[in-house]
Amino acid sequence: MKKISFFCLIYLLFFALSMGATDTIRLNMQADLASFPLDNDGKWIHTYSDYYPSLDFGDYFSFAHMRHYLGGGNPSTEDMAYWDGFTICTNGDNADYGYSGSSTFWVEHQWGCMAGGGIDSLGQLVKGAPYLVAYWGYNYEEEYMRSLQVDFTDGETHRPLGIWVCNHPWAYYGIWHDDGFAHSFADNGAAFKIIVHGLDEEGKEAGMPIPVTLASFHDNKLDISSGWQWVNLSSLGQVNGIYFTLESSDMSQGLGMNTAAYFCLGGMEILEHVDEIPRPAGMEAEPLDEHSVKVNWSRVYDAAYYRLYVDSVLIDSTTANSFVFTDLETYTSYHFFAQAVSAYGECSEWGYVVARTKDLTPPTIPQNVQATADVYKITLTWEPGTDNIAVGRYGVYVDGRRYTRTKYTTCNITGLAPGTTYTIEVDTWDTSDNTSERVSMQVTTRALPTDLEEMADDTQQTIYTLLGQPVSRSSIVPGQVYIVKTGNRITKQIIY
Repeated sequence: MKKISFFCLIYLLFFALSMGATDTIRLNMQADLASFPLDNDGKWIHTYSDYYPSLDFGDYFSFAHMRHYLGGGNPSTEDMAYWDGFTICTNGDNADYGYSGSSTFWVEHQWGCMAGGGIDSLGQLVKGAPYLVAYWGYNYEEEYMRSLQVDFTDGETHRPLGIWVCNHPWAYYGIWHDDGFAHSFADNGAAFKIIVHGLDEEGKEAGMPIPVTLASFHDNKLDISSGWQWVNLSSLGQVNGIYFTLESSDMSQGLGMNTAAYFCLGGMEILEHVDEIPRPAGMEAEPLDEHSVKVNWSRVYDAAYYRLYVDSVLIDSTTANSFVFTDLETYTSYHFFAQAVSAYGECSEWGYVVARTKDLTPPTIPQNVQATADVYKITLTWEPGTDNIAVGRYGVYVDGRRYTRTKYTTCNITGLAPGTTYTIEVDTWDTSDNTSERVSMQVTTRALPTDLEEMADDTQQTIYTLLGQPVSRSSIVPGQVYIVKTGNRITKQIIY
């Protein structure tokens, strides 16, 4: 690995010394509290109104509030049943409303804080002081309009020093015991985290995200915070804003987190803008094949060249504002970094982007495909195909048209005509949507019986099973399909 230059070390030392002389800007919610009228629950009265896309404090901080509704065609109303983003609160309620194992009462009591109230600039608890309740609306998350985004409204970059965060009661007690959705943490490795992301001037990721653990189960015990904790964010470097996402080990496939997606924020500190060589911005990655990814970024005016890293390991350097990373593993995610270096050896912070290499290897065909034909149905079974990464599902086709996709190794094809030959095909799909060749066969459904014997009765109508066995009306199962012969006319009917 290449060593950092002498000039870069001098620059970093100079910057570290100069940070002490730079003004610290603190979020002061108390100073602007009169701008946010509160109701009897101690919450902002406009929490459920999308007329207000942000909560703004002083000259620097703008916290997102229901931004995804803007221009979305949803009527603005004070009576909406849901909200997301940030809202300001003061009640400090830390009671347990999920003791019954249900989340019903939590909806009415979303405004609390496990610490019991807000804090002063030193992180000391102050009953009745304001704090922010954050709810992550991950179903509506979009780039440039993130649910929990914080913008610096002066238009400058700033270096975040840190934030004060605390567990929200709904998440806290849901981790202690079931709340109707969440499951209590009882397995080693279980965790609930906030992830803090930096944003560059183009609204893209900047700096390595910082995870903040609010609860974890390890060494057969639960470690969960109930007070305010300070999180150092200085490693994000100079950014144009930040945003938050949440992670929980308690997940439901296709539905997301079961743990309530809340936390509380009591304060934030940033540094005044400091002139330095800017980091590469607008990082974008394009996977080229199974072993290479091309990364582009906006040119930095003061840069003589750029250092390139993969997962924090120095790989190469370039004078261009793009680079192709090679010798990567198939279908693997990497963090790609670029660092600008001036002619004087000054080093910028890292710009970064995450990308996964491609998987271009198709899976093998399904093995030992077997077909069993009935009058109106064909039943298929097969043994699994294989893949270099993972098999995702199988495709089933009838006369060239896709009938279904299934993750199982069996399929019933129904609604077919009796005595008809069909071309049946099956192929394998992997998790990257590569497909195998198709296994093809000709399958003929069974014909309707032609030797049906009449049963004499007053209606001159006889009824048979689909296998041609006569049945009496008293033996008919309502809703089943039968062959009905009336005179010389034979039909298939559902009889009730």
